[in-house]
Amino acid sequence: YFFIVAFLYVIIRDRAFFLNEFSQFRNSSRHGVHWNFLIVVLILLLSTINRLIHWDSVRSIGELFPYFLLLIPTYVIAIRFKKIDAIVLIGLVAFETLFVIAQWKLGVSTFDTSLKEFVVFGDSELAYFQRPLGLSLNSSHIASKMLLSWLLIDFFRLKSWGWYVVKSLILFGIYVTFNRSVIMALAFYLVFSNLQSFLSLRYTLENAVVGLISGAIGLIGVVAVVFFKGEAIINQFTRNQGKIELTGREYIWKDFLLFIQEHLVYGNNSIKLWMDGYHAHNSFIELIATNGVFISIVYLILIYRNVKVSNWVYVATIFIFGLTQYAFFWGISLMDIVLWVFLFQVMHQQKIIPSLPKLQVRE
Repeated sequence: YFFIVAFLYVIIRDRAFFLNEFSQFRNSSRHGVHWNFLIVVLILLLSTINRLIHWDSVRSIGELFPYFLLLIPTYVIAIRFKKIDAIVLIGLVAFETLFVIAQWKLGVSTFDTSLKEFVVFGDSELAYFQRPLGLSLNSSHIASKMLLSWLLIDFFRLKSWGWYVVKSLILFGIYVTFNRSVIMALAFYLVFSNLQSFLSLRYTLENAVVGLISGAIGLIGVVAVVFFKGEAIINQFTRNQGKIELTGREYIWKDFLLFIQEHLVYGNNSIKLWMDGYHAHNSFIELIATNGVFISIVYLILIYRNVKVSNWVYVATIFIFGLTQYAFFWGISLMDIVLWVFLFQVMHQQKIIPSLPKLQVRE
C-alpha cells in the first residue's frame, strides 16, 4: 500500500512533467522514446508471454497477479525521485534508528511483544543473537534501510554537520543490528568511494600530504584492530564456528541452481520462485530462477547501459548486498526504487538530473 501511495503521489506531484512528455510524443513528427522505457516494456512483454504460455502452472491466487507489472511504478518513482524525497526518507530511517538503539540498550528485539520475533536478549556474546528490529519485521529490513540511507546521503551530496550526525547515528545502528551482508556492502562502499575520491584529486602537494597522512592513520588503525581484536571479530562474523557461516544459504543456493539448470529458458514462468517457503537469498539467482536466462539478460542489459563513472560504486554496493540477500528484483521495493534512482539519475554540477538517452523512432 505504501508503494501504491508513493506512485500516485509522484504522478500527481509531477503531473505537468508526464503530461508534457505525452504531449511531445503525440505531437512531434519525430517521437522521442527513452531507451530505458523501451527496455522496461520489452521485459514486461517477454514476462507476460512467459506467463501466458505456461498459464496452467499457476498454483495459487497470489500467483495470478504478475509481479513484473510493478516495474512500471518503480520506473516512474525512480525517474522522478528528488532530493527532498531522499531527505524525507533518510529522516524516517534515522527516526527508526533511534528505536533500534533504544531496543538494543534495553535488551529487547522489539517493543511490540505480540510479534513472534520478540525476544529478550540473553547473555550471548554474539551480536548476531542480539539484533533489534526497530519498527520493522526483522533486523535485515532496518539494516538494509540504513545502508540505503547512507548511500543516498552521499549520492545527493548532503554534507552539512547535521548529516554527519545522521551518518554517525546510522553507523551505530548498523553496528547493533549486525547484518553481515550490510556490513560487507558498506565496507566495500567506504573503501572504493574513498579510493575513487582520492584518485580524482588534483595531485597538488597539499592533497598528496593529506592523502598520505590519512592513509597511514587508517592503515595503523586497521592493523591495531586486527592485532588486538582480530579473533573476537572473526568469532562474531563466523558465530564461533571457526569458518564462514552462511546460515543455510549454501543449501538453498544449491537447490535453486539445480532448478535453474533444469529450467534454463523459462525459469519458473515469470512466477516468483519460492522453495519450501524460502526465496533464493540471492537477487541474481532469484531473478534467473524466476524468469529464465533470456529475460534475465534483458534486465542486466538495462542495468549495464546505465552504469557510469558517477554511479558505479552505489550500484556495486547494492549488488554486493544482493549476493547474500534477495534485496532487489522484487518488482517494487525500497531497494528496487533506490537502485533504479542510482541507475537512471547521474550527478551533474551537484544536481541530480535524469539520465535518459533517447531513441528517435520515425513514423
